[in-house]
Amino acid sequence: MSSTTSDTILILDLSAKATVGPDRWGKARAQPVKISVFLETSLIEAGKSDDVEHSIDYGGLSKEITRIIDGACFDDLYKLAESVANLSLSKDRAVAARVVAEALNQFLMAESLGVSISRKREGMDVVAGPDQTFIKNLRLNTIIGLNPPERVSKQVVISNVTFHTPTWSKPNWQGIHNKFTKVRPKLKHRYHPLTGTRIQTIEDSSFLTLEAFASKVAQEACDIDGAAMVTVRAQKPSALVFAQSSGVEITRTRAFFSPAGGESV
Repeated sequence: MSSTTSDTILILDLSAKATVGPDRWGKARAQPVKISVFLETSLIEAGKSDDVEHSIDYGGLSKEITRIIDGACFDDLYKLAESVANLSLSKDRAVAARVVAEALNQFLMAESLGVSISRKREGMDVVAGPDQTFIKNLRLNTIIGLNPPERVSKQVVISNVTFHTPTWSKPNWQGIHNKFTKVRPKLKHRYHPLTGTRIQTIEDSSFLTLEAFASKVAQEACDIDGAAMVTVRAQKPSALVFAQSSGVEITRTRAFFSPAGGESV
C-alpha cells in the first residue's frame, strides 16, 4: 500500500454469545460479547474496478467470525480477540488488523470490559502490536463541583479507564473486576485482586474538579498489579446545559504516583 493511502475495512459491533471466563456473578457461562474489526488492506483496485473480488468480503468475514465465536469457550476475552485477528489476517489481501472485543456482562457497574489488540502480517508471521485493556463507561457516584448544591448531592461521573501495554499484554481480568467492584463476601475466595474497596474509596471522596477526580481514578487503577500506565477519561453529564457532557482525559504512570514521581509537581 502506498505511503499516501490508508484503507480500512470496518466491521462494527458484531454481536454474539461466548464464554470468556467468569461473568459478573463469578460463573463461567456464555455471555453477550461485541466485536469490532478494523482490517487494513488496499482498496485502490476495488475502487477502480467496482468489483468486490478486488476487496475483502466483509459480509463473508462477519459470518465466519460469528461461526468461530458464537457459543464457543475461550480462556478470556483476549483469546477471543486473538482468534478473530488470526481469522481476519488469513484473508489474502489483509495487511493488519485491530480487533476490539467487549464483554457486556462481566462488569457490574460499567457498560463493558474489553480489549483492543493489533496484529500485523509480516511474511508468514503475524506480529503483535500494542494491546490495551479497558473499562467502558464506568458509572461512579460522588460529591463533585463548586456550586453549593453540588456539595450536598452526589452526581454521576462516567469514567473510561484504559490500561496500556507493553505493561499488560495479557491482563488479569479477575483482578481488574475485583479491584473496581464491591464483591460479595462469598465470592471473594473464587477470583478477582480497581477490589471492592477502590470504588468505595472513590465514591466516598469529595472533589471540586474533574481533574482531581480523574487523578484519583488513575491512582487507584495504577495500583493494580501489572498496571504501569493508564488513561482515564472522566465525564460529567450534568455540567453543561447545551452539551452532552464536559470532561477531562489524563494519562498517568505508576511511577507518577510514587513518592519520587510527578504527583507533587
